[in-house]
Amino acid sequence: MKNAKKPAASASHVPSVKVPPEMEGLFRKAEENVREYFSNMRLNPSEGTIEINNERYVLIRASALSKDFLDSILSLYSDRGENEAFSIGRNFLFDISHALGMNDAKAFHAKMHVTDPLSKLSAGPVHFAYTGWAFVDILAESNPTPDDDFYLIYHHPFSFEADAWVRSGAASRFPVCIMSTGYSSGWCEESFGIPLTAVEVSCRAQGDEQCTFIMSPPHRIEEHIQHFAKTHRKHQVKKAPPEIPTFFLRKTVEEQMEKARILAEESSRAKSDFVANMSHELRTPLTAILGFTELMKKTKLSARQTEYLDAICASGSNLLSTINDIMDLSKLDARKISFESAPVVLPELLQSIELMLASKLRHKQLMYTCDTDKALQKPLLADSARLTQILLNIIGNAIKFTDKGGITITAETEEETTQGMQVKITIRDTGIGIAPAKQQTIFERFTQADTAISRKYGGSGLGLAITRELVELMGGTISLSSKINKGSEFTVRLPFAKAGKRGKTKQAAAQVVHGNGMHVLVVEDNVLNQKMTRIMLANNGFTVSGANSGTKAISVLKKEKADLILMDLQIPGMDGYLTTRKIREELKMDMPIIAITAHAFNGEREKCLEAGMNDYLPKPFREQELLAVISNYQQVSVIDLGFLKEQTRHNIPFIKDMIRTFVRQAPKDLEALQKAVKQKNGEQVYKIAHTLSTSVSFFGLKTHIGEALSQMQKTKHAEPEQLEMVKRVCNQAISELRNLKPSALS
Repeated sequence: MKNAKKPAASASHVPSVKVPPEMEGLFRKAEENVREYFSNMRLNPSEGTIEINNERYVLIRASALSKDFLDSILSLYSDRGENEAFSIGRNFLFDISHALGMNDAKAFHAKMHVTDPLSKLSAGPVHFAYTGWAFVDILAESNPTPDDDFYLIYHHPFSFEADAWVRSGAASRFPVCIMSTGYSSGWCEESFGIPLTAVEVSCRAQGDEQCTFIMSPPHRIEEHIQHFAKTHRKHQVKKAPPEIPTFFLRKTVEEQMEKARILAEESSRAKSDFVANMSHELRTPLTAILGFTELMKKTKLSARQTEYLDAICASGSNLLSTINDIMDLSKLDARKISFESAPVVLPELLQSIELMLASKLRHKQLMYTCDTDKALQKPLLADSARLTQILLNIIGNAIKFTDKGGITITAETEEETTQGMQVKITIRDTGIGIAPAKQQTIFERFTQADTAISRKYGGSGLGLAITRELVELMGGTISLSSKINKGSEFTVRLPFAKAGKRGKTKQAAAQVVHGNGMHVLVVEDNVLNQKMTRIMLANNGFTVSGANSGTKAISVLKKEKADLILMDLQIPGMDGYLTTRKIREELKMDMPIIAITAHAFNGEREKCLEAGMNDYLPKPFREQELLAVISNYQQVSVIDLGFLKEQTRHNIPFIKDMIRTFVRQAPKDLEALQKAVKQKNGEQVYKIAHTLSTSVSFFGLKTHIGEALSQMQKTKHAEPEQLEMVKRVCNQAISELRNLKPSALS
């Protein structure tokens, strides 16, 4: 059979919905859109398909969904009594139709490209008419607003459900337009974004003139029904509380809770996996971008190249900040945010934040003042990283949205006890300000005060949402006061416990790390990231080799020894976890293995340690971060060739000869010293200690064991601890000299 095209159900331009005059323009527009949608109808019985605008539809006999279905339910549950049986059928139909209404609304909103609530609603009654459900007559007293005052009262003069009963000649004791209430409330709930339900207050199947419905938020439906009964006395509305349709009424609480738990776990797991995967996909290229940017900054550049490079670095850092925000959001949702507790001195923390933001302040020529109570010089217990994140978000926003004037920070003690104190931190700016109506929305996720602001200043709209949640998790509050073009004032109140007495601390200097020929194996399949890491390490005196898979790493380790391994977790074939286990269990190697991964997610570090790794470095990492983590696993070298190099004017052949002599002779001297001590031969102890004092001085060992050897010469005796220390240092020096890389001599 050939496809048969048919026109829409009604080709006339008679309105398919009746509404108050002030709504007519909007509903006429909706009717045009829906009419056009339904004009494209395709029937093909040979395929069993009915398609409207490329969407498949099904026809169901009206009575089957109304009278016949309810008759079946009444018969099936006859032992429960008519009232309860009808209630079971009503709740079942309402639940299905409410879900259908929400999903149809969602699909139509997308197709019709409508965004405001009333426009979304307008397509619903027209859609009702074109699909044969009912003609909708919205009464003028309705108040369709997206808030608690939402109220809709409407008639269905030709409801398909009531019509099924009327045509059969039967009468019902109950209102029967159940699917209409469910579908219409579902459509409106999706349109207005608030919970809604509907109740039929009169029905033609009961002998009433009209099928009339009231829709509102569930907790106000009874109030509206009673008001309707008073103002429309000709309608017989019972004064007893109405039976408001509920979802899945017959399901037990245990079933609901179990289903909700399973769904929540699956949803949380799926979201966590998605966020982790997206984090990995974004962090991996960012590692190369930021890493090579750092390396380029160390080369000779023109002023223009420096400018371009700074732009790349700023853009990469902004992107990383957004990724970190999304990660924090996911952790907050999964309740996986944890807080450390360590001594923090608030004025010092605020000073470090000022240093971080100094370049931005200078660029915008903004004044910045910070005033703190003397009482806050005491150390308080807090999570320094999270506290910095909170303040950076607020102060960073203040700088972003301020073009003239300045930023003022004040920190004061509101309340103090012997155990702790309540601190108020105020951040004021002279920026663009926030309109009163928008001030609460800025703490919502993915929200900024204005789309124009988002276009001009950028940002994901996550910073303040995360800030508020962090503040609240720390037991504090955050509030806002703002005036347009006058500026904003954020107030953060946080409780702190007092720390113990504060010892003298020194500002930590930037760590200088040198590889001294230490051999690092970089296991990384991303070519750019492996190249970047190898360059970083080589520039700092490390010997570096690479492998692009776990199998290749195992092969390399069977041929040559590595002092440390940087192990990417997401490598082809054997992943980083399995490769590490093979290194530990099959190769029996115990060198430090540091995980490098873009999966910066909770539990990842613990998973790495469980697999046999020693540490964990999330991507993207900076050069200093990489060197810092490696330095934790560098054996402190005891040898120093500076004296030999200086005295021989870098005579490499002579230095090599001195090394060979020491490596050969020192073990014999140590053995002879131990024998002399055991035999209590004082003269021999003196002679060997004197010889060792001379030889070890060439290799910088005197700082380690010079005093012990000098004491042996004076007393002609060696205490067990002295002898053990001399042996340990000399043996380490011998090992270092045997494994000395050629680069260490240059």
